[in-house]
Amino acid sequence: FELAILLALTLIGWAAFRLYEIVPEADRGRQQLRELQGEYSAIGSYVQTNARLLSATLTNILQKKDSAATNQFERQSQEFKQWIADEERRREESRMEAAGESSITNEIFLSQQQLLSLLGRIRAAQSNYLDAAHYLINNAGQPLLGDRLAAHEWATRRELSRLLTFARLARLRSQAMDLVLAGSEGGYKKLQERFRHLRFALLLVLVGMCFLFIFAIYRRKISRTRALIREHGSQYLEQQAKLAKLAHFGEFAHELAHEIKQPLTAINARLYTLQKTLASGTNAHKDAAVIRNEINRLDRIVKDFLALARPADPKLAPLEAAGALEEIRDLMASQFAAESIELKLDCEDTNDLQVLGDSEQLKQVLINLVKNAAESLDHEGTVTLRAKKGERSLKNGSTEAVIIEVEDTGPGIPPEIQTKIFDPFFSTKGDGTGLGLAIAARIVDQHGGILEFDTDPGRGTVFRIALPACRKEQMA
Repeated sequence: FELAILLALTLIGWAAFRLYEIVPEADRGRQQLRELQGEYSAIGSYVQTNARLLSATLTNILQKKDSAATNQFERQSQEFKQWIADEERRREESRMEAAGESSITNEIFLSQQQLLSLLGRIRAAQSNYLDAAHYLINNAGQPLLGDRLAAHEWATRRELSRLLTFARLARLRSQAMDLVLAGSEGGYKKLQERFRHLRFALLLVLVGMCFLFIFAIYRRKISRTRALIREHGSQYLEQQAKLAKLAHFGEFAHELAHEIKQPLTAINARLYTLQKTLASGTNAHKDAAVIRNEINRLDRIVKDFLALARPADPKLAPLEAAGALEEIRDLMASQFAAESIELKLDCEDTNDLQVLGDSEQLKQVLINLVKNAAESLDHEGTVTLRAKKGERSLKNGSTEAVIIEVEDTGPGIPPEIQTKIFDPFFSTKGDGTGLGLAIAARIVDQHGGILEFDTDPGRGTVFRIALPACRKEQMA
């Protein structure tokens, strides 16, 4: 599309600046001008007729594969070539003769040169057209040459357009000469005025197409930006909706959790006292142990619920992302190695990967994501920790961000649960509370960032934390 606009700009600009050459002096060399007018008209008519005839014959060949049509095309091509050669030779002889005549005006001599130049352009365009057409005829129907055939087909249309443009130019010059010859001095001035208006109109069209060309270039950039926004916007909006929902019932959840936690503490204390009175190894002692484990599990759920309902405000301080990931790797690498899971670190070689964050809260988020990744691998695979910089759309609009990724080579997240993984109490684990990712998303949101994921079922999942990069004034 952009190439077509550029070609149109070139043709319009060329035509606009060549209009001055169409109107010669009307008071000199009227007979020579009349001859030139007739030759221009004949050339324009001949080129237009034969160009269209060649195009129609080529179309017939490509559609029907008719050998008779192919022979006709070759005959027409040779006749067209011979006509151009004869016209060029005749015009060159005429120009050489006119160069020795004192009566010839500079304008007429220049017009003859222009006619010869036009014939040269017609010859070049016709030669290019025939080259492309022969390639299409010889290679049509070969699927392996699809791109080349398309390129040569476009070349035939381009060169046909050039031939028709030259034909129109020849006829336009012929009409201009006829008007000059038929008019008086006043008519000649009116003609000049008309051509000035025509040139101005072409220049306006040229300016308009320049704006269109600029728009076409930036349209692609805008399309890429919109695609990027759509890619991550849906996840961000869903996450914000979930966080807003959590905020509405946060107060109620906090009170309810406290009401549950108080009797749990009393029950656990009384059970501990009771368990000490029971003989070890008895059924009663075993039952008490089971009850205590379940009470402890319920206590953990209540604590997680409290953290989700009313998380502590983060204590923000400059934090280096690469250092935090190294700490997580050192903490968990030996544990994963026992399960044949490799924990890799892949960070950009830069010292600018700093964010404003609460190190303990972000460490909690990363540990949760790394554990989830490891559990999805089923005792074999790779978990990669990655940190890099990038431009992202966060709460305060598009900004420079530090992007932390936790990537695994597991089976991926099934499509039917991808919209639920951030929901509170949703879990695919038998002993899970379903609050880990909900709490992680809430913590990241409090840091002004977003938590999102990309998954490819059967190949793995990437959880991505995007946080605003720490500015220089914030590092002080």
